Amino acid sequence: MKYLLHGYYIDYHSENKAKLCVLCLLHELRVISRTQLLDLLNLEISFRSSSLTKVLRYLKANNLIDKKKNGKEVYYFLTKEGHLSIGGFYTFPKVPEYNLNHHLQINNYLIKTIRLVKDHEHLKRIISERRIVYEAKDLNSHAKGRKFFVPDFRVRFRDKNRLEINWSFEIELTMKTRRRYRNSIFPKYIKELEKNKNSHVIYVTPSGAIREELEAFKRVFYQAETKKDARLGELFDRFHILSDKNFETELKYLLETDPGINWLPEKENNVYQDGSVQETLELFEDEKKREGKEETEKEENKSSKSKMKFNPEAF
Repeated sequence: MKYLLHGYYIDYHSENKAKLCVLCLLHELRVISRTQLLDLLNLEISFRSSSLTKVLRYLKANNLIDKKKNGKEVYYFLTKEGHLSIGGFYTFPKVPEYNLNHHLQINNYLIKTIRLVKDHEHLKRIISERRIVYEAKDLNSHAKGRKFFVPDFRVRFRDKNRLEINWSFEIELTMKTRRRYRNSIFPKYIKELEKNKNSHVIYVTPSGAIREELEAFKRVFYQAETKKDARLGELFDRFHILSDKNFETELKYLLETDPGINWLPEKENNVYQDGSVQETLELFEDEKKREGKEETEKEENKSSKSKMKFNPEAF
């Protein structure tokens, strides 16, 4: 949760941390069900259902949040007063329940993703759709009235040179027109993958029909791009289309094997106060070189196995 709320200062040792977390989460994700709120809070702090009930009652009694029912589930959103109380910087939604099912489904996949990535040593932050749009529009004179096409959320890592690696997630619940996939969506993501060699695009859909359509477009673009340059086939190894059933398994595999985010920091020599350096004594030089060569070969084999090769003939 801390990686998602990186844009807020929250004292996680204070008594009102849960109240502030709820307000900031609602600001970041727009609408959240009660179950999702409990899951998100428990990613960071041990929090009981009864404690959440007290927090939600307090916030609603003070007109900072409101709630509505979606079937048997209750979902919450910020009121204008709640938005102002935390200095809300995103646009205040006049109709928070707009596209409700899509927002709640994004939350579900976001929670699954956070559980898998939160302990990765090179994770930098998790960025919501609202944050991505806000960063694109802020102080941009050309942004007024423009509709931005951005992923549903993004996971950002650091590479070994401290540069950023983005994994963009799209939760596809409704099929777009073929023209939009052909002329807008796929070209944008292919350009992103071409520009950033370690980035990934991850589509997830619970619909077999939507997945079939996405796979067809991926195959068409693969054939078109590799016809221009065979080396571009590598881009499609980083363009993933996953079903709901294999989402967590495939993501876990990627997190464990992707070479861009699985790197070891270089061992530094100890520097003392007087500026002297403790250097490693190179005993058994030949033996160490041989061991180093074996380790390099193992890493190369691991790297070659880890990359998921896209084979258009498989679909």
